[in-house]
Amino acid sequence: MPPIFRFATCNPGWESGLKAEMRARHGEAVTPAFLRPGLVTWKVREGEKLELGGPLPVFAHVSGTSLGMAKTLEEVSEIAGRCEATPDRIHVFPRVLPENGFTAEEWESLDARSGEIAAVLRESGLNVDFSPPRHGDPVLDVILGEEGEALFVGWHRHDRFRFPSPGGMPRAILPDDAPSRAWLKMEQGLHYAGLGDPGSLAGKTALELGCAPGGGSFSLLTHGAKVLGVDTGEMDGRVLAFDDGKDAAFSHFAISAGELRIEDLPRRIDLLASDMNLAPPVALRYIERLQRRVRARTLLLTLKINDAKMQAQIPDFLERVRKLTPGEVIATQLPSNRKEITIVSLPERR
Repeated sequence: MPPIFRFATCNPGWESGLKAEMRARHGEAVTPAFLRPGLVTWKVREGEKLELGGPLPVFAHVSGTSLGMAKTLEEVSEIAGRCEATPDRIHVFPRVLPENGFTAEEWESLDARSGEIAAVLRESGLNVDFSPPRHGDPVLDVILGEEGEALFVGWHRHDRFRFPSPGGMPRAILPDDAPSRAWLKMEQGLHYAGLGDPGSLAGKTALELGCAPGGGSFSLLTHGAKVLGVDTGEMDGRVLAFDDGKDAAFSHFAISAGELRIEDLPRRIDLLASDMNLAPPVALRYIERLQRRVRARTLLLTLKINDAKMQAQIPDFLERVRKLTPGEVIATQLPSNRKEITIVSLPERR
Protein backbone atom coordinates (compact mmCIF):
# COMPACT_ATOMS: atom_id res chain seq x y z
CA MET A 1 0.00 0.00 0.00
CA PRO A 2 1.48 3.39 -0.97
CA PRO A 3 2.21 5.84 1.86
CA ILE A 4 -0.44 8.39 2.83
CA PHE A 5 0.32 12.09 2.90
CA ARG A 6 -1.75 14.87 4.47
CA PHE A 7 -1.57 18.53 3.51
CA ALA A 8 -2.57 21.89 4.91
CA THR A 9 -2.35 25.44 3.62
CA CYS A 10 -1.63 28.53 5.72
CA ASN A 11 -0.58 32.15 5.57
CA PRO A 12 3.03 32.40 4.31
CA GLY A 13 5.43 32.72 7.23
CA TRP A 14 3.27 30.66 9.59
CA GLU A 15 4.35 27.20 8.41
CA SER A 16 6.28 26.58 11.66
CA GLY A 17 3.19 27.36 13.71
CA LEU A 18 1.14 24.96 11.60
CA LYS A 19 3.75 22.22 11.97
CA ALA A 20 3.81 22.75 15.73
CA GLU A 21 0.03 22.30 15.88
CA MET A 22 0.18 19.09 13.85
CA ARG A 23 2.96 17.78 16.07
CA ALA A 24 0.90 18.57 19.19
CA ARG A 25 -2.14 16.80 17.72
CA HIS A 26 -0.53 13.73 16.16
CA GLY A 27 2.94 13.39 17.69
CA GLU A 28 5.18 10.96 15.80
CA ALA A 29 2.29 9.66 13.67
CA VAL A 30 3.18 12.32 11.08
CA THR A 31 6.48 13.57 9.67
CA PRO A 32 6.85 16.81 7.68
CA ALA A 33 7.56 15.94 4.06
CA PHE A 34 7.13 18.90 1.68
CA LEU A 35 7.26 22.61 2.35
CA ARG A 36 6.53 25.65 0.23
CA PRO A 37 5.37 29.08 1.40
CA GLY A 38 1.76 28.56 2.41
CA LEU A 39 1.76 24.76 1.98
CA VAL A 40 2.97 21.89 4.16
CA THR A 41 2.58 18.13 3.72
CA TRP A 42 3.16 15.29 6.19
CA LYS A 43 3.81 11.61 5.68
CA VAL A 44 1.55 9.44 7.83
CA ARG A 45 3.34 6.63 9.65
CA GLU A 46 2.35 3.22 8.33
CA GLY A 47 -0.56 1.74 10.26
CA GLU A 48 -1.76 5.12 11.57
CA LYS A 49 -5.21 6.42 10.64
CA LEU A 50 -5.66 10.14 11.19
CA GLU A 51 -9.14 11.50 11.66
CA LEU A 52 -9.62 14.51 9.38
CA GLY A 53 -12.97 15.71 10.70
CA GLY A 54 -13.47 18.33 13.39
CA PRO A 55 -11.84 21.73 13.80
CA LEU A 56 -8.82 22.40 11.61
CA PRO A 57 -5.52 23.52 13.09
CA VAL A 58 -5.80 27.23 13.89
CA PHE A 59 -3.18 28.15 11.30
CA ALA A 60 -4.69 26.01 8.51
CA HIS A 61 -6.98 27.35 5.79
CA VAL A 62 -7.54 23.98 4.11
CA SER A 63 -6.48 20.51 5.19
CA GLY A 64 -6.92 17.14 3.54
CA THR A 65 -5.21 14.23 1.81
CA SER A 66 -2.41 14.80 -0.71
CA LEU A 67 -2.80 13.10 -4.08
CA GLY A 68 0.21 14.34 -6.05
CA MET A 69 1.73 16.97 -8.32
CA ALA A 70 0.52 17.57 -11.86
CA LYS A 71 2.53 19.21 -14.64
CA THR A 72 -0.41 19.19 -17.06
CA LEU A 73 -4.19 19.44 -16.74
CA GLU A 74 -4.47 15.91 -18.08
CA GLU A 75 -2.34 14.75 -15.16
CA VAL A 76 -4.78 16.49 -12.79
CA SER A 77 -7.51 14.22 -14.15
CA GLU A 78 -5.35 11.15 -13.70
CA ILE A 79 -4.35 12.10 -10.15
CA ALA A 80 -7.95 12.94 -9.19
CA GLY A 81 -8.79 9.29 -9.82
CA ARG A 82 -6.80 8.39 -6.70
CA CYS A 83 -9.43 9.95 -4.40
CA GLU A 84 -11.02 7.60 -1.90
CA ALA A 85 -14.38 9.15 -2.85
CA THR A 86 -15.34 10.61 -6.21
CA PRO A 87 -15.28 14.41 -5.80
CA ASP A 88 -18.23 16.38 -7.12
CA ARG A 89 -16.89 19.81 -6.13
CA ILE A 90 -13.66 21.49 -7.15
CA HIS A 91 -11.70 24.25 -5.40
CA VAL A 92 -8.94 25.99 -7.34
CA PHE A 93 -6.86 28.57 -5.49
CA PRO A 94 -3.32 29.95 -5.31
CA ARG A 95 -0.86 28.60 -2.77
CA VAL A 96 -0.17 32.14 -1.53
CA LEU A 97 -3.33 34.10 -0.75
CA PRO A 98 -2.95 37.91 -0.77
CA GLU A 99 -3.50 39.43 2.68
CA ASN A 100 -5.41 42.34 1.12
CA GLY A 101 -7.60 40.01 -0.91
CA PHE A 102 -8.00 39.65 -4.66
CA THR A 103 -8.90 42.50 -6.96
CA ALA A 104 -11.85 42.09 -9.32
CA GLU A 105 -9.40 41.40 -12.16
CA GLU A 106 -7.58 38.74 -10.13
CA TRP A 107 -10.87 37.02 -9.29
CA GLU A 108 -11.75 37.04 -13.00
CA SER A 109 -8.40 35.48 -13.89
CA LEU A 110 -8.76 32.81 -11.18
CA ASP A 111 -12.30 32.00 -12.35
CA ALA A 112 -11.01 31.52 -15.90
CA ARG A 113 -8.24 29.19 -14.70
CA SER A 114 -10.72 27.25 -12.56
CA GLY A 115 -13.07 26.85 -15.52
CA GLU A 116 -10.23 25.57 -17.69
CA ILE A 117 -9.26 22.91 -15.13
CA ALA A 118 -12.87 21.87 -14.52
CA ALA A 119 -13.50 21.50 -18.26
CA VAL A 120 -10.60 19.04 -18.62
CA LEU A 121 -11.85 17.06 -15.62
CA ARG A 122 -15.35 16.85 -17.08
CA GLU A 123 -13.98 15.65 -20.40
CA SER A 124 -12.29 12.82 -18.49
CA GLY A 125 -15.62 11.84 -16.92
CA LEU A 126 -15.28 13.58 -13.55
CA ASN A 127 -18.40 15.73 -13.19
CA VAL A 128 -17.25 18.49 -10.82
CA ASP A 129 -18.83 21.91 -10.29
CA PHE A 130 -18.24 25.09 -8.30
CA SER A 131 -21.40 25.18 -6.17
CA PRO A 132 -20.84 25.50 -2.40
CA PRO A 133 -20.16 22.09 -0.87
CA ARG A 134 -22.54 20.53 1.62
CA HIS A 135 -21.57 18.63 4.74
CA GLY A 136 -19.77 15.45 3.75
CA ASP A 137 -19.17 16.41 0.11
CA PRO A 138 -15.76 15.34 -1.24
CA VAL A 139 -13.93 18.37 -2.66
CA LEU A 140 -10.98 18.23 -5.07
CA ASP A 141 -8.34 20.86 -4.21
CA VAL A 142 -6.10 22.14 -7.00
CA ILE A 143 -3.46 24.54 -5.69
CA LEU A 144 -1.74 26.95 -8.06
CA GLY A 145 1.91 27.79 -7.46
CA GLU A 146 4.22 30.24 -9.16
CA GLU A 147 4.48 30.36 -12.94
CA GLY A 148 5.99 27.11 -14.22
CA GLU A 149 5.36 25.29 -10.91
CA ALA A 150 3.46 22.00 -10.97
CA LEU A 151 -0.10 21.99 -9.69
CA PHE A 152 -0.64 20.44 -6.25
CA VAL A 153 -3.67 18.13 -6.09
CA GLY A 154 -5.43 16.96 -2.93
CA TRP A 155 -8.92 16.46 -1.57
CA HIS A 156 -10.97 16.94 1.59
CA ARG A 157 -14.50 16.37 2.88
CA HIS A 158 -16.44 19.49 3.66
CA ASP A 159 -17.87 20.03 7.14
CA ARG A 160 -19.11 22.93 9.26
CA PHE A 161 -15.59 23.80 10.42
CA ARG A 162 -14.40 24.68 6.93
CA PHE A 163 -14.89 27.66 4.66
CA PRO A 164 -17.09 26.68 1.72
CA SER A 165 -14.96 28.91 -0.51
CA PRO A 166 -11.77 27.70 -2.25
CA GLY A 167 -8.66 28.04 -0.12
CA GLY A 168 -10.66 29.53 2.73
CA MET A 169 -10.78 32.84 0.81
CA PRO A 170 -14.26 34.42 0.79
CA ARG A 171 -15.12 36.40 -2.33
CA ALA A 172 -14.74 39.82 -0.75
CA ILE A 173 -12.98 42.67 -2.53
CA LEU A 174 -11.42 45.39 -0.36
CA PRO A 175 -12.91 48.68 -1.60
CA ASP A 176 -10.46 51.44 -2.47
CA ASP A 177 -12.36 53.78 -0.14
CA ALA A 178 -12.72 51.39 2.81
CA PRO A 179 -12.02 53.19 6.13
CA SER A 180 -9.31 50.60 6.84
CA ARG A 181 -8.33 47.03 5.93
CA ALA A 182 -10.23 45.96 9.07
CA TRP A 183 -13.18 45.95 6.64
CA LEU A 184 -11.71 42.87 4.95
CA LYS A 185 -10.92 41.15 8.24
CA MET A 186 -14.52 41.65 9.38
CA GLU A 187 -15.92 40.45 6.05
CA GLN A 188 -13.81 37.29 6.15
CA GLY A 189 -14.64 36.77 9.83
CA LEU A 190 -18.37 37.06 9.15
CA HIS A 191 -18.08 34.47 6.38
CA TYR A 192 -16.18 32.19 8.77
CA ALA A 193 -19.03 32.56 11.26
CA GLY A 194 -21.62 31.77 8.57
CA LEU A 195 -22.86 35.39 8.50
CA GLY A 196 -21.45 36.50 5.17
CA ASP A 197 -24.71 36.91 3.26
CA PRO A 198 -26.11 40.41 2.64
CA GLY A 199 -28.55 41.39 5.36
CA SER A 200 -27.27 38.64 7.67
CA LEU A 201 -27.22 41.10 10.59
CA ALA A 202 -30.42 43.00 9.81
CA GLY A 203 -32.22 43.83 13.04
CA LYS A 204 -29.18 42.75 15.10
CA THR A 205 -27.06 44.84 17.46
CA ALA A 206 -23.28 44.52 17.40
CA LEU A 207 -20.83 45.79 20.01
CA GLU A 208 -17.34 46.32 18.58
CA LEU A 209 -14.32 46.89 20.84
CA GLY A 210 -11.36 48.59 19.18
CA CYS A 211 -13.41 49.96 16.29
CA ALA A 212 -11.36 52.97 15.08
CA PRO A 213 -11.04 54.13 12.36
CA GLY A 214 -14.06 52.10 11.32
CA GLY A 215 -13.31 49.43 8.73
CA GLY A 216 -14.90 46.65 10.75
CA SER A 217 -17.81 48.84 11.79
CA PHE A 218 -18.48 49.77 8.15
CA SER A 219 -18.66 46.07 7.26
CA LEU A 220 -21.11 45.36 10.10
CA LEU A 221 -23.26 48.32 9.07
CA THR A 222 -23.46 47.19 5.46
CA HIS A 223 -24.68 43.81 6.69
CA GLY A 224 -27.57 45.60 8.41
CA ALA A 225 -26.41 45.81 12.03
CA LYS A 226 -26.82 48.57 14.57
CA VAL A 227 -23.24 49.06 15.71
CA LEU A 228 -21.99 50.32 19.05
CA GLY A 229 -18.30 51.11 18.61
CA VAL A 230 -15.87 51.51 21.51
CA ASP A 231 -12.53 53.23 20.88
CA THR A 232 -10.73 56.40 21.92
CA GLY A 233 -9.55 56.86 18.33
CA GLU A 234 -11.19 59.04 15.69
CA MET A 235 -13.84 57.41 13.50
CA ASP A 236 -14.16 57.77 9.74
CA GLY A 237 -16.90 60.23 8.81
CA ARG A 238 -18.65 57.73 6.56
CA VAL A 239 -19.15 55.42 9.52
CA LEU A 240 -20.50 58.18 11.76
CA ALA A 241 -22.91 59.33 9.04
CA PHE A 242 -23.94 55.87 7.81
CA ASP A 243 -27.59 55.66 6.79
CA ASP A 244 -28.95 52.74 4.79
CA GLY A 245 -32.51 53.99 5.01
CA LYS A 246 -33.34 51.14 7.36
CA ASP A 247 -32.21 50.40 10.91
CA ALA A 248 -28.42 50.17 10.56
CA ALA A 249 -26.70 53.01 12.42
CA PHE A 250 -23.49 53.68 14.33
CA SER A 251 -23.04 54.97 17.89
CA HIS A 252 -19.56 55.89 19.11
CA PHE A 253 -18.37 55.43 22.68
CA ALA A 254 -15.14 57.47 22.58
CA ILE A 255 -13.70 55.71 25.61
CA SER A 256 -11.57 52.66 26.33
CA ALA A 257 -13.13 49.24 26.77
CA GLY A 258 -12.25 49.37 30.46
CA GLU A 259 -14.27 52.57 30.91
CA LEU A 260 -17.41 51.21 29.22
CA ARG A 261 -20.33 50.93 31.66
CA ILE A 262 -22.70 48.01 31.28
CA GLU A 263 -25.68 50.22 32.15
CA ASP A 264 -24.97 52.34 29.06
CA LEU A 265 -25.54 49.39 26.74
CA PRO A 266 -28.88 48.12 25.39
CA ARG A 267 -30.34 45.01 26.99
CA ARG A 268 -29.66 42.89 23.92
CA ILE A 269 -26.30 42.51 22.15
CA ASP A 270 -26.37 39.89 19.39
CA LEU A 271 -22.72 40.02 18.32
CA LEU A 272 -19.64 40.98 20.31
CA ALA A 273 -16.65 41.79 18.10
CA SER A 274 -13.20 42.83 19.19
CA ASP A 275 -10.01 43.90 17.44
CA MET A 276 -8.19 45.71 20.23
CA ASN A 277 -4.47 46.36 19.90
CA LEU A 278 -3.73 44.72 23.24
CA ALA A 279 -1.99 41.55 24.35
CA PRO A 280 -4.53 38.69 24.36
CA PRO A 281 -4.57 38.22 28.17
CA VAL A 282 -5.49 41.89 28.58
CA ALA A 283 -8.00 41.96 25.72
CA LEU A 284 -9.71 38.83 27.06
CA ARG A 285 -10.19 40.42 30.48
CA TYR A 286 -12.25 43.21 28.92
CA ILE A 287 -14.13 40.74 26.70
CA GLU A 288 -14.90 38.46 29.67
CA ARG A 289 -16.23 41.33 31.79
CA LEU A 290 -18.62 42.46 29.06
CA GLN A 291 -19.69 39.06 27.74
CA ARG A 292 -20.66 37.82 31.20
CA ARG A 293 -23.20 40.64 31.28
CA VAL A 294 -24.39 41.03 27.69
CA ARG A 295 -24.27 37.31 26.75
CA ALA A 296 -23.98 37.91 23.00
CA ARG A 297 -24.94 34.82 20.98
CA THR A 298 -22.07 35.30 18.54
CA LEU A 299 -18.48 36.26 19.33
CA LEU A 300 -16.02 37.40 16.63
CA LEU A 301 -12.69 38.13 18.27
CA THR A 302 -9.32 39.08 16.80
CA LEU A 303 -6.36 38.38 19.09
CA LYS A 304 -2.83 39.66 18.45
CA ILE A 305 -0.24 36.86 18.34
CA ASN A 306 2.98 38.84 18.22
CA ASP A 307 5.45 36.31 19.59
CA ALA A 308 6.04 32.64 20.36
CA LYS A 309 4.85 33.07 23.94
CA MET A 310 1.41 34.22 22.80
CA GLN A 311 1.30 31.50 20.15
CA ALA A 312 1.92 28.82 22.78
CA GLN A 313 -1.01 30.15 24.81
CA ILE A 314 -3.59 29.89 22.00
CA PRO A 315 -5.20 26.74 23.50
CA ASP A 316 -5.59 28.61 26.81
CA PHE A 317 -7.15 31.59 25.05
CA LEU A 318 -9.65 29.31 23.31
CA GLU A 319 -10.56 27.68 26.60
CA ARG A 320 -11.26 31.08 28.16
CA VAL A 321 -13.58 31.96 25.28
CA ARG A 322 -15.38 28.60 25.54
CA LYS A 323 -16.33 29.47 29.10
CA LEU A 324 -18.13 32.58 27.83
CA THR A 325 -20.60 30.98 25.43
CA PRO A 326 -22.63 27.80 25.07
CA GLY A 327 -21.91 27.85 21.33
CA GLU A 328 -19.14 25.96 19.59
CA VAL A 329 -15.85 27.89 19.56
CA ILE A 330 -13.46 27.61 16.63
CA ALA A 331 -10.43 29.63 15.56
CA THR A 332 -8.46 30.31 12.42
CA GLN A 333 -5.93 32.65 10.93
CA LEU A 334 -7.85 34.42 8.18
CA PRO A 335 -6.01 35.22 4.94
CA SER A 336 -6.24 38.90 5.95
CA ASN A 337 -4.87 38.29 9.45
CA ARG A 338 -1.26 39.27 9.99
CA LYS A 339 0.19 38.50 13.45
CA GLU A 340 -3.24 37.59 14.78
CA ILE A 341 -5.96 34.95 14.83
CA THR A 342 -9.74 35.12 14.70
CA ILE A 343 -11.93 33.28 17.22
CA VAL A 344 -15.61 32.71 16.48
CA SER A 345 -18.43 31.22 18.52
CA LEU A 346 -21.10 29.46 16.53
CA PRO A 347 -24.53 29.73 18.17
CA GLU A 348 -25.97 27.22 15.72
CA ARG A 349 -24.45 24.38 13.75
CA ARG A 350 -23.67 25.37 10.19
